[in-house]
Amino acid sequence: MPNRFAYTSLLLASVILASCANQPNSDGSYQRYMQLAGDLQQRGDAGSAAALYEKASQEPDAQIEAWLKLGEARLATGDARAAERAYQQALERNPESVAALLGVGTAQLHQGKLERAITSLTQASAGNASPEAFNRQGVAQMLRGQPAAAQVAFAQSLVLVPTNLDTQCNLALAYALGGQPQRALQTIKAVRESPRAQASHQRNALLVMVLSGREKDLKTQNLEDITPQQYTRLLTEARRIKAIQDPVIQAHELGLVGSR
Repeated sequence: MPNRFAYTSLLLASVILASCANQPNSDGSYQRYMQLAGDLQQRGDAGSAAALYEKASQEPDAQIEAWLKLGEARLATGDARAAERAYQQALERNPESVAALLGVGTAQLHQGKLERAITSLTQASAGNASPEAFNRQGVAQMLRGQPAAAQVAFAQSLVLVPTNLDTQCNLALAYALGGQPQRALQTIKAVRESPRAQASHQRNALLVMVLSGREKDLKTQNLEDITPQQYTRLLTEARRIKAIQDPVIQAHELGLVGSR
């Protein structure tokens, strides 16, 4: 008579072995690559970090984080096309990943693929999950010569993070390019008066005031974080941008991509 216990044990062992055969083997390489890459990225060596993130992404137990980090590192090295591919791989693993959608849209924005960038960033901002997605939508709309649409996107970002000075600067610039100088000046005034304002915000304040036709008021403004040499150069640049008639060219000359 067959031993039922032995038969059941043998069947269970076979199931476990089959299950294990379907699982990726892990020798810890994935975690080591990720940790080493993270250390290099923190030290500012994005190129070496990207190479290790790519190795990590090829491990059998790789997680979506490897592709997200690879995209981030590729963007930091200026290779937006490779960054887009990495984020697309992340989307293959999770089509609803907000981080991957934001990354794809950002990489497309850096490449000048504005329509595709807006589509990706709109999906990333669904459900008001990402103020960064709204902000980058606004940048893409400005580069398309659509300051009104940019204003809407920046305002949505500020609903989520009302104190973000960079987004407030972007909104002020969108008002200035959209022919609404008073709203531009009101918006940038709050930035100028913030105790958190840095030199980059003061540079934007100068630009907004010139674009809004209030260059004469610059002498009364508190712009001490800008050196006299920088002030002269920035003023010349602001006057040049103001003289441009095409809003698309104006927006591109503002240098929004890469600074937000």
